[in-house]
Amino acid sequence: MGAVPVTRRALLSVTDKSHLDDVAALLASFDYELIASGGTARYLRDHGFAPITVSQVTGFPEILGGRVKTLHPAIHAAILAPGRKDLAAPGVAALGLAPIDVVVVNLYAFEAALAAGRDEAAMIEEIDIGGPAMLRAAAKNFARVTVLSSPHQYEEFYHECRAHDGTPSLEFRRRCALAVFQRTAAYDGTIAGWLAATTGDGAGRPAPTRALPLRYGENPHQQATVVVPAADGGDLAGVGLAVHGGKELSYNNLVDVVAAVKLVLDFDRSGCGIIKHTNPCGFGLGEPAAALERALLCDPVSAFGGIVAFNRPLELATAEALAGRFVEVVVAPGYSDDSLKKLLKKKNLRVMTWDPRVFPEATRGRSRSWGRLRLEQGEDEGFPELRDWRVAAGSEPPAAVRDDLEFVWKIAKHGKSNAIVIGRGGATLGCGFGQMSRVDSVRLAVRKAGEQGLDLADSVAASDGFFPFPDGVQELARAGVRAVIAPGGSIRDDEVAAAARDLGIVLILAGRRHFNH
Repeated sequence: MGAVPVTRRALLSVTDKSHLDDVAALLASFDYELIASGGTARYLRDHGFAPITVSQVTGFPEILGGRVKTLHPAIHAAILAPGRKDLAAPGVAALGLAPIDVVVVNLYAFEAALAAGRDEAAMIEEIDIGGPAMLRAAAKNFARVTVLSSPHQYEEFYHECRAHDGTPSLEFRRRCALAVFQRTAAYDGTIAGWLAATTGDGAGRPAPTRALPLRYGENPHQQATVVVPAADGGDLAGVGLAVHGGKELSYNNLVDVVAAVKLVLDFDRSGCGIIKHTNPCGFGLGEPAAALERALLCDPVSAFGGIVAFNRPLELATAEALAGRFVEVVVAPGYSDDSLKKLLKKKNLRVMTWDPRVFPEATRGRSRSWGRLRLEQGEDEGFPELRDWRVAAGSEPPAAVRDDLEFVWKIAKHGKSNAIVIGRGGATLGCGFGQMSRVDSVRLAVRKAGEQGLDLADSVAASDGFFPFPDGVQELARAGVRAVIAPGGSIRDDEVAAAARDLGIVLILAGRRHFNH
């Protein structure tokens, strides 16, 4: 049937048609021949393209109501062929097959159907067969084929095509292949969880879960999902979170939301915490509007684009105070009708609720995994050390100073080690987190306060780990700090305590640390 043509070809078969016309236009600009199935072909024709249908390629009509259309050798051989010469090999050439170089496929919306509570017949129709088969075939052959399994990959695909004359780099193709297997694994897991729940086959097994796709991972080129209990609708409500409006959540958003809510949970008094990249960049006590104002004192620059969390319901005054600021997420245990209406006017602002009855238990403990390596640990909760701390230098502080010390101690727990927090009167004044040396965290916290013109006289400071040398305490004393709390445990504790006495400041050793690594 002649030689295999050299025209590059792309197969498009998608449920989510977001920006599909942009991808088609990009492919067409590099002279790709477009092949499309059913609804995707109709969409492309409606947008001015002239795709070849899958049926034209296979010579076989779509049957069984569209259940069978891409499951054909003319499709899968075209995707799986290692190179063009393989389709020209003896015994294959006569079939007249041509390679497919780009596969753009996303899956039936099983997760959305589950969240909507669809009946069993409707759920079964949302179990994709051809889609995963094409994705996996293309991912297996990433040495030649580019596979796009999510609209979130389209922007990088555009830049890759522009940089490499329409054929993305091997590195990009390899990452796209990884994204496929992550996506299909999560998809299959959600289906398995649903079936386990409906068959009662969960006895003695972990509770069924489902994976919800997120906007992207830590970076836009990474795909990500959040795994939640399949029961109770199989959405974020199962872990005590609800989204009322705004853009789709990303991996980073959700990590920061959890960090922010856990921060405000450690305070019985009304408070507001602002998180940026999982670190507190401000905290204030008081009713929500006043707490927000205090939280913004020490680092309003870092608060830009941060996560703002409250442990009390919000009223209109707080919503109005937030209206003029750019933040990624506001999360609170509730909202008055007028405050919610005000916040939802900002179309990109993610407005979320956390449920005090569900969230604390649902998020207890922590795990991290890298492929098959998984680490798990219990929750770092409670502050029993505050009941029996040891005064290592100076005298037992008065009640107001003790309150300030407990305040900064709780916040330091939530910053990345090495953590230093300076505060006074229910407000943070300076924070230093994540430095490789503790004295650098001290200097950072003092500098942050100075940049905002904040006076550190009679303030207090907390350190999440011991001071290995006196230099950290000396820097704090020079800045005006009057009392410091740390866990102790250094071989130089006595030397540090002696330095504190010489400087005239109180040093409290709590005897328990709260690293956040």
